[in-house]
Amino acid sequence: MNRSLATAASGAAYGTARHSFRASLPRHALRELPKLEPEVIAAMRRAEERLRDMEVRSEPVNLKRITMQDVREFLIAYCACFMAVMVFIA
Repeated sequence: MNRSLATAASGAAYGTARHSFRASLPRHALRELPKLEPEVIAAMRRAEERLRDMEVRSEPVNLKRITMQDVREFLIAYCACFMAVMVFIA
């Protein structure tokens, strides 16, 4: 088996570089970067805590209270989408 393939298959060690430019870089420059910065993680946690405290859900839809205006708006949107698809196909 080829030596370079054996090295690649076993997984490159932290900071190794086979290219001359990468080999000239300091070891810390080759480390794997975090996916998110600590500030972003902290902001995401604060937002999740605020959302848990808030009531963000709307009331459930009562199907018995659908008005004629709702039906008209649905039909207009349906027809507009249908016409757009037909024009695109044609």
